[in-house]
Amino acid sequence: MTLRIQTMHRVAAFISAVLLVLALGFGTRYYQDHGGWDLQSGNNGLMTLMLLVLGFVLAFSFAVLRPGRRNTNGARWTAIVWSLALLVAIAFTWHVIVVADRWVVHAGTPITSQQEYDQFVAAHRDSFGRYTYQVPTGVFLQSFEFLNSHNVQMTGYVWQFYSKDIPKEITRGVVFPEALEDAYKAKKAWEIDRADGQHIGWYFSGVFRQNFDYAHYPFDRQSIWIRLWHPDPERPVLLVPDFQSYSNLSPQSLPGIEKNFVYGGWDPILSEFGYELITYNTHFGRGGQLNGIPYPDLFFGLAVERDPLGPLLEHIVLESAIAILLFFLLVLMSNRAADQERVGLTIFDLIVAAGGLLFAVILDHNSIRTAIESQTLTYLEWFPLILDFFIVLVVLSAVLRVQQWRLPFLGYTGDLVPVLAYWPAFLGTVLLVTLLVFFY
Repeated sequence: MTLRIQTMHRVAAFISAVLLVLALGFGTRYYQDHGGWDLQSGNNGLMTLMLLVLGFVLAFSFAVLRPGRRNTNGARWTAIVWSLALLVAIAFTWHVIVVADRWVVHAGTPITSQQEYDQFVAAHRDSFGRYTYQVPTGVFLQSFEFLNSHNVQMTGYVWQFYSKDIPKEITRGVVFPEALEDAYKAKKAWEIDRADGQHIGWYFSGVFRQNFDYAHYPFDRQSIWIRLWHPDPERPVLLVPDFQSYSNLSPQSLPGIEKNFVYGGWDPILSEFGYELITYNTHFGRGGQLNGIPYPDLFFGLAVERDPLGPLLEHIVLESAIAILLFFLLVLMSNRAADQERVGLTIFDLIVAAGGLLFAVILDHNSIRTAIESQTLTYLEWFPLILDFFIVLVVLSAVLRVQQWRLPFLGYTGDLVPVLAYWPAFLGTVLLVTLLVFFY
């Protein structure tokens, strides 16, 4: 047994040396290729570098502290170092998730200037070539509020410029296809007749149905968008961004957004116009052939990111407390007969306590589902699921203890191994889930 443990220590020392060399080489090349650590990109290579460094710390601590049957103090320190290293890795991963922009959602292909518009049209001549008239269209969004997981209420203004070349019989107006009510009934706010044409503005307020993705909750980004149609689908009229109406169309400057905007737990990232090429499988009863050429739909989108502090304080604090209590239960049931008699903890008491913790976890999980109403599993929901799994493991460990089942090949007595492995296993599972959900 002693020889086997010594061999494990030598292997760990060799692995730590290899991981250190790989981390230094990979980190140097990554830094040179990206001109820095480039946290904003959220590159998978950065996570790979973190895993190499983490692997080095774990292997090196195991080789130096030399845990074994005759060195329980080294085993305890190894568990502490591993837990702290995993906790730092989770914190670093969360930081990258918060500052990175790789998960920002765009409404179609961003169009931020006349030059980008011309290039996009040139690349899709078949889609844009069917239109004779262009109507510059602008948007000014004043407010939004999430009503539920798929409905958002928005208010603001839309304006258009109809030049003298556009015939009078073409309807002046705008349509919001995703509006649940009054998609064709925007209220006219102003109409100005000038020598070059008509400038018309509309005020809109309504509930819009959209498909939001909450898989990354509470670190999710959402795109609140408005799709704009012309009310005469049979006319060759194309809505284009009104570039002349904005002093700055840089997405980060939030063009078309009220300065005193109330975001309500969300932080703005960017706003922009965009086109999405959509192929419809029907001609809507207007006749004609279905040639498969997509139609360009104009979008105006506001990308926002959730402030994760609220959901984290509401759920992670509770789940962390449950994890700590579960650890204390595991410590109390360790195989120390004298201590156990003094504490008075029986296996039945442990199962009852674990059942209470399990009930609290289930309630917290239900509150997450109620708040988000997501049809997919969100990132935050993994935490109660992980706790459920570890509660079952602790109870299973208690049952095995009653049966006097041991793992002698590990070189420990009693239940010292589950106690020491609890936090590294728990934090390692959290880190693994985080990397799989966001990066791999």
